[in-house]
Amino acid sequence: MRAMRAETFSGYEGLKLTDLPKPAVTTGKVLVRITAAGVTPLDHTILSGKFHGSKAPLVLGNEGAGVVEEGGGTDFPVGSRVMFFGAYGAFGRGGRGRWNGLPRRLARDVLRRLWCF
Repeated sequence: MRAMRAETFSGYEGLKLTDLPKPAVTTGKVLVRITAAGVTPLDHTILSGKFHGSKAPLVLGNEGAGVVEEGGGTDFPVGSRVMFFGAYGAFGRGGRGRWNGLPRRLARDVLRRLWCF
């Protein structure tokens, strides 16, 4: 998967677009292809080295949207559109409680506007 990863916490210069292995789905997890990701003040704080406990390299990110590719069970069947709080990568992985379903009629351009794309 392609991901923006902080190689160092030295500001935006520390970010690098990199290829990482696609996450494996485990019990209770869901794999989502990320289609929109937002940048928040927390990301800036981490990138600036002002957030304790962060260790590089780190894939940052706190919000976005995507489509379920694996897992999800009956809550989020494959193909479901979801919004998330998680990392910037081509794929995200996490427990089902971290994902929220989106109505089918919600247009992709509306999502982009929500995250200032």
